[in-house]
Amino acid sequence: MEGFHGTVNRVELIGRLGQEPEARQVGTGQVVRLRIATHYPQRTEGDQAAYGTEWFSVEAWDRLGEQCTEFLHAGSRVRVVGRLTTQSWEDGETGERRQRTVIRATDVLFLDQAGSERVPSGVEANG
Repeated sequence: MEGFHGTVNRVELIGRLGQEPEARQVGTGQVVRLRIATHYPQRTEGDQAAYGTEWFSVEAWDRLGEQCTEFLHAGSRVRVVGRLTTQSWEDGETGERRQRTVIRATDVLFLDQAGSERVPSGVEANG
């Protein structure tokens, strides 16, 4: 990787899934799309405290994606570490060039308390 010393492409966020994980097959692998919401403080008229919401698209590939599909659901709280990647394609209807930036996850930590996560199908819950 000569010539790339001193560069960083790392994203870390903590948020909640806004919808169920969405899995799809891509070539010989599987990608799972997660929509993660984070909140940030903002001021409104009259200097009232309020929070804004920022949405992020996250992709988890192969085994990491499988684990996300198995253990996460809408509302799950997660910590995601990954890198920004820009995808581009040609719109089939308009012929226009399109692009979007997503986070390609390298690590997803499930932050919900034990017992609050969905039990995988085929596994009996203790107790």
